[in-house]
Amino acid sequence: MNTFNGPFRVIFEDLRIQFYILTVATLVLSIVYLIIGKILSSHDTFTIGASFGPYYSLYIYYPFLAYTKAYKYTLSLGGTRKQFLLSTIANIGLFLLMTTFILNFFYYLTDYLSNQGIISTSLIHMGDLVKGASPLLYPWIDLLWGLILFGIGLFVSSFWFYFGTIRTMVGATFLLVLAISYIALGDIIPFIEFVNNEHLAFVHILAGISCLLIVLSYFIMRNGPLERCTKLNFSI
Repeated sequence: MNTFNGPFRVIFEDLRIQFYILTVATLVLSIVYLIIGKILSSHDTFTIGASFGPYYSLYIYYPFLAYTKAYKYTLSLGGTRKQFLLSTIANIGLFLLMTTFILNFFYYLTDYLSNQGIISTSLIHMGDLVKGASPLLYPWIDLLWGLILFGIGLFVSSFWFYFGTIRTMVGATFLLVLAISYIALGDIIPFIEFVNNEHLAFVHILAGISCLLIVLSYFIMRNGPLERCTKLNFSI
């Protein structure tokens, strides 16, 4: 497996199964919401249901699954750590485009049925938090949130795989203490106002941070161990 095609195919086949399962779940959820919207028809349109849940969960949990399965397959077949990381990033990018298309198809279908008076509901979309958002901005918001969740998932899973569970928990506890201290002792009102009033800028900042986390994950694991660290060894 000396070329990029082999590792890419390993990740693709693994991720494809997850994609099929979650697409069925998304389809079922959307149909249920449409049925509810038909049953609970009224003169006023109301928002119900979050069809993005299954796909959003894929972005954040798949890196953990990849390290416990596809990572070993890639290395055992002669692939490198760099090929694994680049294949994972490339495949997630591909499936992110596909899931965004499917999600927004359901959003637009629901809006069309609502405008025709067939149902009186609309699906929850993260783009609704952006004030005055245009329809073209909705797919972009989905892409950004997918990138954000994947960046977090990849970094945490890479850190966990390289440094082990104990040090990961110590790091998470430290960050949690900092967050609680800031909430308890600091002034979070400006932050809340910024998130509420400048939500689009907030999402772009998170996406930028996620890109940085993806780069850090690459540098952490490009020469990473063959198996997950299980020792409390503080040498890097």
